[in-house]
Amino acid sequence: MATRQIDLIVIHCSATPNGRWTSTLDIDHWHAERGFRRQSGAAAHYNPDLKSIGYHWVLYPNGARATGRHASEVGAHARGVNARSLGICLVGTDRYTYAQWGALLDQVRHLCATHHVPLQHADARNGYVGVCGHRDLAGVAKTCPGFEVADWLDQDLLPLADHLLETPR
Repeated sequence: MATRQIDLIVIHCSATPNGRWTSTLDIDHWHAERGFRRQSGAAAHYNPDLKSIGYHWVLYPNGARATGRHASEVGAHARGVNARSLGICLVGTDRYTYAQWGALLDQVRHLCATHHVPLQHADARNGYVGVCGHRDLAGVAKTCPGFEVADWLDQDLLPLADHLLETPR
C-alpha cells in the first residue's frame, strides 16, 4: 500500500456505555449501516472481515488495541480531513479506564513520532496539524471523544480525573 502524508491524529469515542465491551465488528456493522465502505483491495489485504470500519485503531476498556483500517488507508472518521489523518476510537463515551488512557498515550506518542506529527493540539488556527478530538474539527456538532483533548495534552497525556471510569486507589 502506498504511503500517505499524515499530519493529524483525531481521537473519537464509540458513544457506547462506558466500560461495556464493543468490538471492531460492532463498529464495522454501524459504519456499514451509515454507508461507509473500504476499498476492496485494502480490505482483502488487511482485516478482511472489516468491510466498513472507518477508524484505524480501537482502544478497548482493558487497554487492548485492535486495528481497523491500515494506517496507509484513508479513513472514514472525520469528514474533510480523512485523507491526511489517522483515527483512534476509545470504546465508551466520556469515562475511560486507566488501561485505555495508557493505550491512548502510547498510541498517540508512537503515531506522532512515526509520522512526524507535532504533539500539540490541532485547531483551526494551526490548520488542524497535531492531535485533536473529533469535536474540535470545524462543522462537527458532537461531544466525541467526551473530553477536551487540549486539556489532556496540557496535562502531559495523563488521565483526566473527571474522565476516569474507575476510582483511584
